[in-house]
Amino acid sequence: MGKLLIIRHGHTGLNQPGREERLRGWLDVPLDAEGLAEAAKTAEEVSSCWVVDAIYSSDLRRARQTAEALRKQVKAPLHATSDLRPWNLGVFSGQRIRDILPFLNLLHQHLEVAAPNGESFYQFYGRYSYRLRALLKLAEEIRNCIAVVTHVRNLLATPSIIMQSDIAEVPLKGGPQTGAIVTVEQIQGHWRIGGRTHQFRAAVGSEMQAVSCLPSR
Repeated sequence: MGKLLIIRHGHTGLNQPGREERLRGWLDVPLDAEGLAEAAKTAEEVSSCWVVDAIYSSDLRRARQTAEALRKQVKAPLHATSDLRPWNLGVFSGQRIRDILPFLNLLHQHLEVAAPNGESFYQFYGRYSYRLRALLKLAEEIRNCIAVVTHVRNLLATPSIIMQSDIAEVPLKGGPQTGAIVTVEQIQGHWRIGGRTHQFRAAVGSEMQAVSCLPSR
């Protein structure tokens, strides 16, 4: 049976809660002290539950740092790729989300329109879905599982890609917390999505199925 562990990178200085949270996008921001601790904790949790044969990561620094913490724990080869980057929102990156939310809503309503100096949601979705499907196919061929370190926007799009639902239904907000682990497992020929966080469960609705080896938190 194939299995992916899809992991959101750890906390950064732009992941401030509430009104001061800023859009990360393609900004190459590093993990902060909280994020480094999260990455270490996530790596320990993965190593205690699963055998990882390979790690694939977004090539942005915050994801690579998270993936490197995991690599040190599970001793699996690490591959970084730009296909696992989040939606490139161009000039909006680094700005407070509350200030640019009207523009983000507009881009979400017109999926073919690219953000200034960025890409459209269609472009992001196509890039990520191509890589995710390739990783699902690879997961079917390996003995244990593959770990994927990526971003919240990718995690929000994952259910739509796997379940082949309407791209317009991908949530604009929400998603799992930094450092979260989401499992994608093939059971009786069908891919099922599980997770550890109530935020992600709410985002994907009743089709969520938890398959992790530890209690939800």
